[in-house]
Amino acid sequence: MNTDSVVKTVPSPKLRAVADRVVAELQLAADKVAVHHSDRAKYPMPKDPKSAEAVLATRFGVLPEGLRKQAADKVAADLKATATRAKRYGDLAHVDLRSPASVGAQAGKLKFPDRLKFPPAELGNGPETQVLETESAAVEPEAATAPLTKLSFRIHKVKCVEETNELGKDEFYLGGNTIDESGDVHKVSQFKVMSCHSGDVKTYLPPREFSWFNIAEAPVKFPKGYFVVLGAAEKDGGGFADYLDKLLDLVKTKVIAAVAAAIGGIIGAPGGPITAAIGACVGYVVGKIFDFLKAWWGDDVFAPKQTSTVIASLTARWTTGTASPQRTVVFSGHGGKYEVVYDWQLHA
Repeated sequence: MNTDSVVKTVPSPKLRAVADRVVAELQLAADKVAVHHSDRAKYPMPKDPKSAEAVLATRFGVLPEGLRKQAADKVAADLKATATRAKRYGDLAHVDLRSPASVGAQAGKLKFPDRLKFPPAELGNGPETQVLETESAAVEPEAATAPLTKLSFRIHKVKCVEETNELGKDEFYLGGNTIDESGDVHKVSQFKVMSCHSGDVKTYLPPREFSWFNIAEAPVKFPKGYFVVLGAAEKDGGGFADYLDKLLDLVKTKVIAAVAAAIGGIIGAPGGPITAAIGACVGYVVGKIFDFLKAWWGDDVFAPKQTSTVIASLTARWTTGTASPQRTVVFSGHGGKYEVVYDWQLHA
């Protein structure tokens, strides 16, 4: 049976602990970006354009100056609370924000904590890979079911529950990224859904295909996990879609490296439960980072939502047939609230 869910956490304590260390590393990079704003000489930015600091700086740079100064002052004050930061960041508290080396480069030179390590066999078997919860009840597969090789993620409806606190009509955009069974991340270009006031609804008849996957492509090992990260914006521009794309790619790279360090070796060709585990960690880390930036930077942006499905086999179905149950994700930010209704569909 196929399953589907909105990814909110990593149920496996072991994998979640590894993901939390990635979160901590990125939080330190965000601290560096903010405090650099107030003292560029004391806290120099790394030269690597692919560093976490470089990626996060693209978002920091579009914030109003008042928020940037406020964030810089907040981090500067927090840096004086060494005991609190040591407890918060653990071994990563040894990272020096005054160094021109990136946080990632410094973290990579630290010994990976023994408490986060676990046997490699546990990555592909057992509860560590059971990261995708389903709200569907078990059902017996249909007899003689024909294989369907195309998997689509579809948008059915978008409702503006409450418009944002900006003047005039809201312009609501959707875009995002996909993560396939091989762990590859692909960008979905941002598109305008509607201009709206509170209570307005945009219904797609037929449903709008947001993205699709070929479930018959290699690797052929089942089950296969697929992820869609929905990124919402109140208006086009500001480079948010590109920022989210780079952030997801950065997080995926760091999650894979952290998991490899945890199991004491290089992860082989991803697929099946391994990709599902890593994909869930990526969504979890991104969500945590958006929460952190909202609290520390005042960046009240719509946090992305990660949805997922696991395809059990070429002939497997959901309890509802060739289309999954419809789910709803809620975007809140800037005083506004939007609901997006979606599903997954298998077809030829």
